[in-house]
Amino acid sequence: MTDPSSSSSQADSLPSKIHQTPFPMPLPPRRRHREAQIERAYELQRSAAIRGATIWTFIGLSSTFLSHHLFPRFRGQTLAFKAFLVSGFTIFGFVVGADTVLLNHEGAQRSEEDMVRTVARRELGRKGIIASEAEIERWKRETRERLLREREQQQQQEGEAQTTAP
Repeated sequence: MTDPSSSSSQADSLPSKIHQTPFPMPLPPRRRHREAQIERAYELQRSAAIRGATIWTFIGLSSTFLSHHLFPRFRGQTLAFKAFLVSGFTIFGFVVGADTVLLNHEGAQRSEEDMVRTVARRELGRKGIIASEAEIERWKRETRERLLREREQQQQQEGEAQTTAP
């Protein structure tokens, strides 16, 4: 009969792909781009949530203050209830502000990606290539590299023109 502790030690000694590399493998460009998009969306959402919460907290405070001074029945309410109302305004602003900006950002990204894919399909179709996902990704990569080369050449030409100008 085998000892259960020995089988677990054998499993621990088996090489694992995760433990073979001392550092994590670099992410593919598409995944890095996706993570950058997620980070950008998070920053937009965070700032919009703070801005929305601040605005709606002010609206809640001013409404509570005015109601306290204008309506005797409201004046009789407890401080905890009034704080609850203000916190409701704050949470509303936080959620709606973040959600609105995130939905607008996602819509803009989606329309931009659709536009790029439409151009890619059109150009690949002119070349007689079926626009598969891999072909579209290759087209995007090649177009990005071509635009970067053109920009670098333009900057070099501008730099040369500035050095030769009196």
